[in-house]
Amino acid sequence: MVKVGVLIGSLSAKSYSRKIAEYFTSLPSNLQFVELKYSMLPFYNPDFEHQNTPIEWNAFRKAVDSVDALLIVTQEYNYSLPGGLKNALDILSVPSPNQHLVGKPVLVITDSAGEKGGIIANAHLHQVLRYLGMKVMNCTIAISNVQSVFNNGDNHDLKLAKRLRDDIKSFEQFINESSLSHRSCVDMTYKFSYQPGELALLNDDGEKIATIELRNLKNKVIAIEEVQVNEKYRGQGLANEIMTLLMWLVEGADSKLKANCPFAKSYLETRPQFNNIVEP
Repeated sequence: MVKVGVLIGSLSAKSYSRKIAEYFTSLPSNLQFVELKYSMLPFYNPDFEHQNTPIEWNAFRKAVDSVDALLIVTQEYNYSLPGGLKNALDILSVPSPNQHLVGKPVLVITDSAGEKGGIIANAHLHQVLRYLGMKVMNCTIAISNVQSVFNNGDNHDLKLAKRLRDDIKSFEQFINESSLSHRSCVDMTYKFSYQPGELALLNDDGEKIATIELRNLKNKVIAIEEVQVNEKYRGQGLANEIMTLLMWLVEGADSKLKANCPFAKSYLETRPQFNNIVEP
């Protein structure tokens, strides 16, 4: 069964975000939900990455590594996301040495007591999660007047109830279609560089060992003109590796791709999980 980690934006045991999370995760699905608690996490400080790393960071990272996807349910704080949730994402954004979020599917639900349903926090979270390389489900769930809708933890809005039943089915499908294992999405064995017109993998000496020639088109579309691997490094799967890296960079930038070279076309044809960022 697919395991989904749940991050709740409010630390309050009586928050409406918690009530929404409990309601949503109780809906019929083939998903197994587990809450990932982060209230004990020390503030992120890069000085502690290589010495005196807090045991709480390591435990939290391992917990996130063990799930296949994330569900984030949060209220809006001061026109953005709560500080505790942002600190948790900051801690997960650091490889040390593995990628913890890259390639993981995620669904965002926000709420507020007002009419907008935390839509600004929703948008901010989408931006942050895409930047971190997550596969963000393109679905805006913003629940307004939450104190009335989820009074006593029950959902009193029949239209919202149907919407959430549909959403959990769509989320399950979205996770299953993201078939490329997140643990192999971006292998950071090699460093990479990006400049207008080229993405490159580099060895320890800074030598380019694989490159993708790119061309910017209209409407945030990037054309893949050619994929090349240094002759000394062929046969190691580097062409696939650099293409996969490009996928996450492009999705994180909310752009699209057009394949103009045979290898790129073949790569994309065999990976339907990237159809959402490919121009026909």
